[in-house]
Amino acid sequence: MNHELLQHFDRNEKMWEIWEQKGVNSETELTVNFHFYAVKKDRMQLLTQELESDEIVFRVKETRTLLFFKGWQIEADIKQKWDLILLQAKMGRMFLMAEQTGVSLEGCGAVMPK
Repeated sequence: MNHELLQHFDRNEKMWEIWEQKGVNSETELTVNFHFYAVKKDRMQLLTQELESDEIVFRVKETRTLLFFKGWQIEADIKQKWDLILLQAKMGRMFLMAEQTGVSLEGCGAVMPK
């Protein structure tokens, strides 16, 4: 299995433990936000087409330094009830989607419910 994907899985396990400590369980509806980065516009467009076809809500933001264009940040939101197995499965899907479209998957996170 891909080393980078294993690192995502490891981070997700640690993150899930923290979420559980904050009261999240398999009955909690939560918006998980997946973060991508694309250097080239055509790669960003390929990813957003894939996200659209999966009916996943996303946002795209151009990133710049003072004068130089740097790339695109893509954030995809999935709102549903989660458990660690589902989170890992979705991470695998997002990782594959990123690899196939030539962008990088930076990770995921969520805002905890009140």
